[in-house]
Amino acid sequence: MKKLIYLVALFFTIPLVSQEQNNTIEVLGETEKRIADQNYTVIIALQQIMVYDGQVEVEATSLEDVKRNYIKKLDEIGIDFSRFKRNTYYELAMSYGQSREAAYYYLRTTNKDEARKIINLKSSGASIASSEVEPKKLTNQELSELSTKAIENARKKAELISKQINKTIGEIVSISDLNTNTQYIQSYGTTSLQPHSVTVTFELK
Repeated sequence: MKKLIYLVALFFTIPLVSQEQNNTIEVLGETEKRIADQNYTVIIALQQIMVYDGQVEVEATSLEDVKRNYIKKLDEIGIDFSRFKRNTYYELAMSYGQSREAAYYYLRTTNKDEARKIINLKSSGASIASSEVEPKKLTNQELSELSTKAIENARKKAELISKQINKTIGEIVSISDLNTNTQYIQSYGTTSLQPHSVTVTFELK
């Protein structure tokens, strides 16, 4: 008998809960954040120079000579090669099908002009294997300020939408904020501005 009463009570409760959950409006609040550069990493490839003698490749310039010449060119633009670190992981990744002796190095710097100098430097047997821009991470305070702006934007949207259907919004029911401190720079991006969004659910009266 008790089980029957419980089931009857549950039967009448479920529609009420469902109705309460349906009286909400979910809105995506948005604002903009500016992505700032912090670090620049340039990976260089140094390779021995080979030339064809008939149908056979022979060494024209050894890897050591290529490296020595590159160090000299770096010194001319005011950059010390000792700051570079050997990138053995990159060498292993690029070793497949590699027929020439090669060495890979990288430099991580906060100076954009310095990174640009390295990229623009021309030296026989040397090339840029990869370059990367690392954006500045946002602090928790900066994240919370951006999310607060996005929530306010969501409230304004919800108010406009609810007005169109002769409703009003109430308290915030839930907030879904998936933003992280780590930022990403869009490849070949032409702007440092990116969206910052938060999903907000309001009561709908």
